[in-house]
Amino acid sequence: MMDYVKYIREMVGHKPIILAGSSVLIINSENQVLLQLRKDNNLWTSWRGHEFGRII
Repeated sequence: MMDYVKYIREMVGHKPIILAGSSVLIINSENQVLLQLRKDNNLWTSWRGHEFGRII
């Protein structure tokens, strides 16, 4: 994905670009939500992704 974004950035510079993404909430039978801890800001978040061709 990053190579694609770098390629697009070379073409459009700093103009806004639109990227597709997804997010999912995983809830178990006890109504607990599965979260992931982000390494970049140390905050908890729902599962999300935006890599082309990746199956989660």
